[in-house]
Amino acid sequence: MTNFLKAALVLILIGWQPGLIAGENAEVPLTEATPESQNLDSALLEQAVAEIVEGKYGDMDALLVLRNNYLVLEHYTSPLYHGRDYRRSAKSITKSVTSALVGIARGQGKMPPLDSNLLELFPQYTDIANMDTRKQKITLEHVLSMTAGFEWDEFAVGDTSEFKMMRSEDWIKYTLDQPMSHSPGEKWVYNGGCTMMLSEILQNATGTEVTDYARKYLLDPIGLENWSWALNRQNLTNTVTGLAMSRRDMARFGVLFLNNGRWQGKQIVPEEWVRKSTSVQVLGKGDYFPYAYGYQWWRLQDQEPTVGMLAVNDVFFALGFGGQFIFVVPHLNMVVVSTASNFGPDEALFFKLLRDRIFPAVLN
Repeated sequence: MTNFLKAALVLILIGWQPGLIAGENAEVPLTEATPESQNLDSALLEQAVAEIVEGKYGDMDALLVLRNNYLVLEHYTSPLYHGRDYRRSAKSITKSVTSALVGIARGQGKMPPLDSNLLELFPQYTDIANMDTRKQKITLEHVLSMTAGFEWDEFAVGDTSEFKMMRSEDWIKYTLDQPMSHSPGEKWVYNGGCTMMLSEILQNATGTEVTDYARKYLLDPIGLENWSWALNRQNLTNTVTGLAMSRRDMARFGVLFLNNGRWQGKQIVPEEWVRKSTSVQVLGKGDYFPYAYGYQWWRLQDQEPTVGMLAVNDVFFALGFGGQFIFVVPHLNMVVVSTASNFGPDEALFFKLLRDRIFPAVLN
């Protein structure tokens, strides 16, 4: 049997579904459509699926491609045990969802200003360790952009700062107690402790536990059907990594941001916040090159090879540990969702897939 026939057989067995012929408008996001109806090459998308099954892109277990709000590809490598209805840990995609909640609360006039002093937002902590003048200058905006200045290492081999935080009795106190390594705003350092502080800030600002607030103002309005959100040991919503949801629900969230915060004609997230939170706020350097960062959203710098294939570098994405991606390309009107167990350098295999198959499939 030729490799082509093997790949074709695999596609039949795993139930790859290019979808239905699309109508004129995707009034309901995630309406299924053929790739060609949305000016995409189905042969290249089929090839992408075959290569995922062969392991070319590591341990990738799902791929969804949407264009013009239509779902043109939905693949699950193990549909019986890990398919459409599987509620997968979103890992740090949780951070981008949290950012959306911050934007919603700001639109309701409930959040403190971005230049609010961080320590003043936590008056209950009167004995913060390693206090200095730099720590006293941290603002809410520094927390959102992960430029607070705390000494922090989430990429250490073994016991990371995040693991230590999660073992502590009080995650927020642990973060606030950390020494300062640089002045606020001076340098970007990835820091889940910053995102955890947003949990209590949101709860205090809205008077509502974050999962309840999210359900009412974000998740239910865009039709998320299969999700859960864990609490930490202080019974605060784990805004760091606690969200789990289906891949279709990840796609819905991506489509919401593709459409500037609107869902079926209703503004869910203020458009100004969508723009601001997904814009470059700080450039990564050194170990963080070629990434850039917004407010809990990722960007790619112009020198990154994936960007070189695009007419405009307007891409932004939510990223979770191990290769969980919600990738948004506004000028192509495209959302790509992928989940995987790709750790270390293999996490970047998603970008290779984009370069090899997804972007070349765009016919116009």
